[in-house]
Amino acid sequence: MAALFRGLKFYLTRTLERDTADKVQDIIEKHGGVVSASPVGAMQLVDYEKLDSRRPEWVSIDFIEESVASGTLQDPKKYSGLVFNSKPIQLKTKARVQYSSEDDARLLHFAKLRGWKSMNSMPPSTWKDAESEQVTNHSWQSMYEHFKKKLQSKTPKEQRAIMAKAVVIIRTRLRSQEAVEEEKQEDVPAEAASPTPAEIAREVPPTPATSSPPRNHNGKKARQKRKRAVESSPDDEEEMERIDDDALQVPGINFRSAWTEVALDPRRRKYLLPLFQDSREKGFRENVPDTGEPVENNEPLTEVPELEDNTDSNGEEQPVREVNAQFATETETEKFICQLQLETNQDTSCVVQALYYCSGDMNMAQAFLKGASPAGMWSPDDDLLLVSLVADENIDRSAVAAAVARGDFESMQTPRDTDEILARVQFLL
Repeated sequence: MAALFRGLKFYLTRTLERDTADKVQDIIEKHGGVVSASPVGAMQLVDYEKLDSRRPEWVSIDFIEESVASGTLQDPKKYSGLVFNSKPIQLKTKARVQYSSEDDARLLHFAKLRGWKSMNSMPPSTWKDAESEQVTNHSWQSMYEHFKKKLQSKTPKEQRAIMAKAVVIIRTRLRSQEAVEEEKQEDVPAEAASPTPAEIAREVPPTPATSSPPRNHNGKKARQKRKRAVESSPDDEEEMERIDDDALQVPGINFRSAWTEVALDPRRRKYLLPLFQDSREKGFRENVPDTGEPVENNEPLTEVPELEDNTDSNGEEQPVREVNAQFATETETEKFICQLQLETNQDTSCVVQALYYCSGDMNMAQAFLKGASPAGMWSPDDDLLLVSLVADENIDRSAVAAAVARGDFESMQTPRDTDEILARVQFLL
């Protein structure tokens, strides 16, 4: 432990407060490091508001403290301004998204790289560059207004607090992503990393989105390619073949729409058909000759679960009613996702993300996809604070209550009690 920083040289910049600098110097020297009087060839320790992606040698003092706490040297890049070069989390939704601490820190860092000083304004043209560089997921007009109203008047101390919180969030996310990547690499067998020539020859290359249409494969191979794991009726197979044939006959660039994917899935087709029952009934009556006798359509009707409409007669969003958590089967989940797509006119990825951050609550997800901001919805920043709890598969209420009592979740954007946090952890598990 005493040799943790052996061979490393550090320089304490003037941005550090005297008490903080003295404390850090004692820790460095106690663990074998050297505090230099010159910044040349040394790792320069700075305060959070001085982090600069152009100066990777400027490192926050958390590098010292967390290296000692873990007993191993941490990656200094994760404690430098380089963390702001990572891309923000992409949320595919048309609803309004609030600014997070990470967004605020990215905006402050972007402004400081362009010589911004506290209390000074930034021209709108600068934020057009921020949008092109994807500093956040917001438009340049939104960033311009948010910076002017919320961040422009922040004092250096307030800026330091924002940067400190954001760096911790980004660093935690990067570590989680690295852990996931390592698990994926460990799960991949050695044979899969180096396929044999015979295996490569057997693989079917994907169809590229080029100017030439996909080739029409005739015979048994084409019919085998259209088979699905779920059994389908002859009518379904005929419909699927007609859709595929129509797609192959169109020249130029070929794209497959989301509705085509739904139509090719027999389970989703069976679910969608009852939604068009009125049209089918109308077509049935029009095609039957008028004999003066009542005509009945004996086709069975399929009941479809309906979502609660959370809007009143004036179109205003009403509070979402709490529902008991239930576990849905794979088939039921597909029905729910498909139904939310129809109700909200959103794509699959957007609906899935909404359900994820609403902990599977369909009514809350529906309200969010329609433009509301439900209070019970979680955010990526708040989820990162649950990493230690999610790591324990046998987590119970007492452990969550203890974490709440310690103040582990005080930085959450939305204050939550023990039961709400426990419910989210159980959902993530």
